[in-house]
Amino acid sequence: MDYERDFLDMYADTSLGKIHYLYHSGAGEKIIFLHGFGMDTRVWSRLVEHLPDNLDVTLIDLLGYGSSEAPDIDYTVSVQFQMLREFIALKNTGDSYIFGHSYGGWIAAYFAAQPYTCRGIILEDAAGMKDYFDSIIDMGMANAYKEMQIKTAMKLNSNREHVIRSTVNSDFVEDQLTPELLGRIDKRVLIIWGSEDDIIEKKFAVMLNKSIRNSRLEFVDGAKHNPHYSDPEKVALLILDFIGASQTG
Repeated sequence: MDYERDFLDMYADTSLGKIHYLYHSGAGEKIIFLHGFGMDTRVWSRLVEHLPDNLDVTLIDLLGYGSSEAPDIDYTVSVQFQMLREFIALKNTGDSYIFGHSYGGWIAAYFAAQPYTCRGIILEDAAGMKDYFDSIIDMGMANAYKEMQIKTAMKLNSNREHVIRSTVNSDFVEDQLTPELLGRIDKRVLIIWGSEDDIIEKKFAVMLNKSIRNSRLEFVDGAKHNPHYSDPEKVALLILDFIGASQTG
């Protein structure tokens, strides 16, 4: 499928604000994609080229990002979870798989730990693990990490500063993926990780895999933090294998 040609430009009204998304209708399995911190739906442009046309694909701009509304609120993972829960209810897509990259993976894992339905989740180089943030604090790097994250994100996509600062400041205090929370996930889970991820080391992928029962971990050799962009064909094949879809369906 083609990112520019094959998706409808749409909006959904949630109690938190209007959410922008791109939608490709298909008779096959449904997948909702959640982008990472500071990004928007454009990050999926290379990946969707390798997905078959029969898939039903939704690319969401998270609340505060891309063309979605950006109300003056605290941008926590639980707020994004509420947005996603309402979106899925509005669109009657509780039978979807949820694919989340980095910050989007954090939201997907948090969703899967709650008593709401989905077919399964795919976590790509997911952020949010308590062990990860604890390691930054132990090194005395928390403030430097926050400033680096803010500075980097503000160079991307005309991001709104109040959204970026609120998101980063909440990372260390709210909604972290603890072993207890991850242990509540009873959905099917595929974990995809760049073997050379220089943002969230692959040791955290192993920890995530151990914390989520019956999860499957696949490394993309040579990839860094964005395998969906650097190795889209490999990631697409992993997705299709996980959801039981064919390349040409």
